Amino acid sequence: MGDFLRSQRCLVTPEEVGLPPGTSQRRVPGLRREEVALLGGISHDYYARIEQGRVRRVSPAVLDAIARALLLDNTQRAHLYWLANQAAGQEGADAVRHVASSMPSLPAVVLNHRHDVLDWNPLGSALLAWHLRGTAPQPGPAAYLVVRPNLARMVFLDPRTRALFGGRDRPAAGVAASLRGAAERYPTDRLLTGLISELTENSVEFTDLWWRASAAGAEARDACGPVTFDHPVAGRMELSVVTLEHRSGSGERAVVFSAEAGSPSEQALARLLSLLPGPTRCGAPESG
Repeated sequence: MGDFLRSQRCLVTPEEVGLPPGTSQRRVPGLRREEVALLGGISHDYYARIEQGRVRRVSPAVLDAIARALLLDNTQRAHLYWLANQAAGQEGADAVRHVASSMPSLPAVVLNHRHDVLDWNPLGSALLAWHLRGTAPQPGPAAYLVVRPNLARMVFLDPRTRALFGGRDRPAAGVAASLRGAAERYPTDRLLTGLISELTENSVEFTDLWWRASAAGAEARDACGPVTFDHPVAGRMELSVVTLEHRSGSGERAVVFSAEAGSPSEQALARLLSLLPGPTRCGAPESG
């Protein structure tokens, strides 16, 4: 949003908004920050913090004031509101990612509405992505630096992931239902539309589950548990699933897996945890 505001104020001259040109030479064309703040009726410091990305949530009244000050047309005004919503959503994503990093002894993965992996803790990576470099988990941080995956592609297009779930239909049905709900919630998301088309073209199973899925029940299916894993290193685990979504509506959510205390599944998770390197922070997968 800061880049957009800076580019727009450089296009407006003081004369266009009724301000005197001033006697000092301007370092940049267009309006200064303090002039935008003056025209919008807000403090210079507050406007500066908005441009610098230090204000996550900007009220509609302030956005309208800035839009008037910068002489934005309807399209530009709509774009400003969209950028503001993106910034607010990022605050939600940061909060959700903190959940994953704060529970190192439980597998946790942070997903968006398209099921892109935004973040995961090392145990979450070891549980779900043991095969993305072609090997089972081994000590050393390099084992968990993988290209950013998409969980839906993994479930429907990667037979190794389906083997992880033992070929069971329930996890796949939950993913399909969740994507169907996301398609209704984000109808203009081209990346989501492209993902659904890709899965439809390449997976008969996804197509069948897509048409059977009820969008109304997507959230319930996505959050239910337990899920049985047939892990090549840790063995069979029955793990409960809890989904934590930020109330901002950003679509980011943390999915956390846990085992019943004292159960064989808890012992299997402990074996998987023992393969991890020493203390390490929760890190996002490499993009690219």
